[in-house]
Amino acid sequence: MKLKSAILIGAVLAAPALPAMAATQPPPVVGGASAPTISGRVEQRLARLHTEFGITPDQEKLWGQFADVVRSNARTMGGLFSKRRAALPTMTAADNMHSLTEIAAQHARAMQWLDAAFMGLYNSMPPAQQKATDAAMRAEGMKARP
Repeated sequence: MKLKSAILIGAVLAAPALPAMAATQPPPVVGGASAPTISGRVEQRLARLHTEFGITPDQEKLWGQFADVVRSNARTMGGLFSKRRAALPTMTAADNMHSLTEIAAQHARAMQWLDAAFMGLYNSMPPAQQKATDAAMRAEGMKARP
């Protein structure tokens, strides 16, 4: 479960995580109200980071590219977690290890794509905006700690 949390935070963070999972199961009910779907949480985090980063109209195209990578990564990782969850009851130990390896490898690829998209956006920012973005990302990272 800790691996899943770390992967989701990474995929989403450098923004948010998982519309595909949300599509395969109903959202949990908490106190009679539906909890936000994973895709909803991804969108909320993206909206919050958009504000915290101070994205300007000139940066919208780069932001859109970054946000698209976040969403795509979330869908892909969600699909892997859904596949694993469905197969887990009948997995052998070898299947279990392979599933975790597949998730870790995909997460590494997803983070490389996210890094490339983020750097294009970050490099477009003036120093003051980079500092605000640095602070926002540090705060996100602090939330991810166990």
